[in-house]
Amino acid sequence: MTIDSATLAYQNRALQVPKAQPAQGLGAGSRARGSAGIDRSSKLYEQCQEFESIFVNMMLKEMRATVDKSGLIDGGQAEEIFSDMLYDEYAKDMTASAGFGLADAVYLELSR
Repeated sequence: MTIDSATLAYQNRALQVPKAQPAQGLGAGSRARGSAGIDRSSKLYEQCQEFESIFVNMMLKEMRATVDKSGLIDGGQAEEIFSDMLYDEYAKDMTASAGFGLADAVYLELSR
């Protein structure tokens, strides 16, 4: 099933959101074209994936900071340590499976 657009209801107004077009720079098309020159088993690519993971982790940390805590159940320092470790693993998993393309772009730039 393909969704061409979505309609959102916001403050009694309908907003029409069109389907996103693939980007020309780092989109799926350039990833497919440039993937022939990417050695995914090299140490450089592993470091590029680690960089992408750190970037995604920073993004998740900033997103988590915007969520207000209720104060009802606060785990203190132990909760902070656990959630940091959890979000590190989320970032690694997202980098491995989501295909953001940042690691590919950095690899292609550094391998020139």
